[in-house]
Amino acid sequence: MKLGISTWSLLGLEVCAAVKAIGDSGAEYIELWGEVPHAYPGWAKPEEVEDSLSAYDMVVTTHAPFTDLNPANPFQPVKEAVGKTLESFVEFSASVGARIVTVHPGSVHNAAMVLKSEDSSASTLMRMVKAAGGRLAINVENQARSSSRYYYPLASTLESLTSMVDRLPGCGCTLDSGHAHASGLDPSEMAMRLGEKLTEIHLTDNSGDLDDHLIPGEGTAPLAPLLDQVAWRDVLVCLELNPHRYTPEQVLGTFPAIMRRCARR
Repeated sequence: MKLGISTWSLLGLEVCAAVKAIGDSGAEYIELWGEVPHAYPGWAKPEEVEDSLSAYDMVVTTHAPFTDLNPANPFQPVKEAVGKTLESFVEFSASVGARIVTVHPGSVHNAAMVLKSEDSSASTLMRMVKAAGGRLAINVENQARSSSRYYYPLASTLESLTSMVDRLPGCGCTLDSGHAHASGLDPSEMAMRLGEKLTEIHLTDNSGDLDDHLIPGEGTAPLAPLLDQVAWRDVLVCLELNPHRYTPEQVLGTFPAIMRRCARR
């Protein structure tokens, strides 16, 4: 198990400054946030990001952009545009030495569209797998369940997550503990059932209602059993803490305590 931090947690910093702060913290790995103002193709320069990373011996992963990019959208030409954008992000990720790209599988606005849109999402994510060409892995992330009749996130149950991953050869899973807890699911149970497909965890906390991305221990998510579950596995555990709630100093100040807690396992 390796412990790292997402640059999203330091969203107020320029991306290379966030890389330096995370590298200097002693993190074993880093997740580059694929949204503006961080690792978004055409915004961040890959050579500058790669140069910043070269000063540290960290495993690198990335989180694909999702703002206005819905892989579940079944309509052309929107689907084509989303596919091309995600393919370009795979190339960006490969250029900075990423091992994994995590992607949200998307959502629909009507329950009747869920099955058709799962097909659409799978075909779009398959484009990412082909673009990766074995250079890196594509991971599907579980999403938080919604109570709205107008918002149906895919992969918000264990069954829908595993069903989607099973359709994508070579794909793995990124388990977001906060998304699981906010959906009424036990993250350690999910980790056990995902088995070897689970290669990355987004470690966050909440009260069970909203996806607040709290510091572990500030909410009610059962995170200790989850860490026990993966302590001796080759799994990356990434802190994704709310940058609109916590300062960079709070995020980085939390990290040593989390490292010590994990080291005792």
